[in-house]
Amino acid sequence: MLEELGKEEKDALFSALDSEKAAETLAEAEPRTQRQLIAALRKERARNIFTEMTIPQLAGLFSVLPHDHVSDLMALLTKDQADRVKAILSEREATAKGMMSSDFLTMPKATTVSEALAKIRQSGMEPESISYIYVVGENGQPLLGVIDLRELILATDDVKLGDIMVEPVVTAEEDDVQDDLSEMFAKYHYRMIPVVDSQDNILGVIRYNDIMKGVETRIKI
Repeated sequence: MLEELGKEEKDALFSALDSEKAAETLAEAEPRTQRQLIAALRKERARNIFTEMTIPQLAGLFSVLPHDHVSDLMALLTKDQADRVKAILSEREATAKGMMSSDFLTMPKATTVSEALAKIRQSGMEPESISYIYVVGENGQPLLGVIDLRELILATDDVKLGDIMVEPVVTAEEDDVQDDLSEMFAKYHYRMIPVVDSQDNILGVIRYNDIMKGVETRIKI
């Protein structure tokens, strides 16, 4: 709907959105609309929106903006954000390490279902960050299994995560490129895939929307 509005109406509607919804809208908009919306943003408003966006979303946005504008907007990011976005933009193929998110939940296999649900409620995390619970060793590593949140909700309270987890886990490696990741998502239809090192320690997660949106954006451009 926003893409079909005139410039003034478009800016007015976008300005009425909170930062989280604005970030989601900006990430999903087609490139021409992205450029128009960014051009009308005040720096503080842009900074708040960028904090709600993932690294792949920011890289996708910056890839369709004029170079001079990108330089100004980079200054609104944290150093870590800017370094990771620059790495993706400068590489011919973005890797899982540069695109992964640190928003995920891990729990030891001895955790009971009731304990897991309590931890989820207390975590304060966004819903899209807890599609899965990643089951790890007692010291927090390595990755042992995975549980879909829907399976967790249906399980008996006193059952331990180690008894209902799925193993082995489908994982990505740090150096996997975007095309490899998109093939994995197309094959397995997961909402996110964990990234691990050579010892199966979980480093982060890659989200379906980030990868597949990136593929669509490259095709449009």
